Amino acid sequence: MGFEIKTDYRTGRNLDLDKTYFNIIKPVFEELGYLCFRADEIKHSGMIDIPMYENILKADFVVADISTLNPNAIYELGVRHAVKNRATIIIAEHELIMPFDLNHIVINTYEHMGKDIGFSEVQRFRTFLRDKVLSLQTKQDPDSPLYSLFP
Repeated sequence: MGFEIKTDYRTGRNLDLDKTYFNIIKPVFEELGYLCFRADEIKHSGMIDIPMYENILKADFVVADISTLNPNAIYELGVRHAVKNRATIIIAEHELIMPFDLNHIVINTYEHMGKDIGFSEVQRFRTFLRDKVLSLQTKQDPDSPLYSLFP
């Protein structure tokens, strides 16, 4: 996912993706006992690509927020789908106009208020995300389009 305030160029809306990450995603995973971090939190020297791809490969769960159709986030989601057959959760702000290639994949939506997210929506989506993670802990079915098509 992106970080800070990013623009959805299809709608012109500005979304503060830090609010999504720090108010919803990170608290859910930490509550469930997972180490949760975003690429901008990785302490490293040199190229970000190596630790980023290593974590995309090794992570128990990846949450991909594609709300602004950030090309980097879309590419990294594709890499995750190519290297891991399950436990990838795709989320997006509910007003996102889905590109054709993504409209057949489960994308879980939440409501963003632009530069903030309302408390009730934070609570609703935290509960949803927690329940989804708990169900995926035991489920072995692939959620990667590649692994779904090619056994």
